[in-house]
Amino acid sequence: MYLGIDVSEQTLRGAYFQQREVVLTSPVAVPASYEELVEALVQQVQEASRVGEAIRRVGVSIPGNCTERRAIWVPSLPYLNGRDLADDLRARLGVSVMLASDAQLALLGEVWRGAARDRQSAALVSVGTGVSGALMLGGRIVHGAHGSAGALGWLVLDRQQAPDPGHGYLDLYASASALASQGRLLDPPLSPEEIIARAREGQAACVKLVADCAAVLSIAVAGLASLFDPEVLIFGGALTSAFDLFAPVLREGLQRYGSPSVRQTPLVAAQLGSDAPAYGALRAAMLLQSVWA
Repeated sequence: MYLGIDVSEQTLRGAYFQQREVVLTSPVAVPASYEELVEALVQQVQEASRVGEAIRRVGVSIPGNCTERRAIWVPSLPYLNGRDLADDLRARLGVSVMLASDAQLALLGEVWRGAARDRQSAALVSVGTGVSGALMLGGRIVHGAHGSAGALGWLVLDRQQAPDPGHGYLDLYASASALASQGRLLDPPLSPEEIIARAREGQAACVKLVADCAAVLSIAVAGLASLFDPEVLIFGGALTSAFDLFAPVLREGLQRYGSPSVRQTPLVAAQLGSDAPAYGALRAAMLLQSVWA
């Protein structure tokens, strides 16, 4: 039996097979310390073992950069930075454990059971608090030397913009956080969700905010498609629900800025939502090394 666990900024939950169906455990709050997190993950494995066979391998998704053994940079959970989480769990559980970023595993989940099912190449553009991404080429997820392949948020589109050591260019201008910053300047102030709702109603200021955000993102998406030529582009993350607003602008950018061969690349919405990293973590545990390029 295999288990996938997604550790997000606020919750963690597991995924396992039961009667050929993926079963998701109830989410629990992410603990406030590393030691408590290890205990919570061990408990997830123990609880899954009670409903099925003994766990053979575990895949763990974390919201940041990592190797298959060590967390490198996890800004939302800094106590993970530099920790050998896979080894610590392996010592407690006696089973093989592997780590990967949430974006990379979200793409694996979408290819396995979601919007890019059975594709051999795909690119995920995940827009939430920041902008992240992931790539699959030749049926394998591109991991990178430091676990950060596909980090779309760090693409720079304006070299005059002063660098921010903690945030990439797209994080600042094409994310939910960017919408939140602009929304605070409105009268009355609006949240990203309120901006999206009013944009759908045709309120001019909100339509422009969403369009501007999508326009910046579209340049990066066109570059990503031109560089890797995937079969499909997937729009995911916290703003997936706004796909209907983003998609026309992204497709226009793909036509305007993309190379001729990629201008008709399908752009689709992610289907698994926030469950995608858990699905991907489970799939990674099942496939082990064969999933990575």
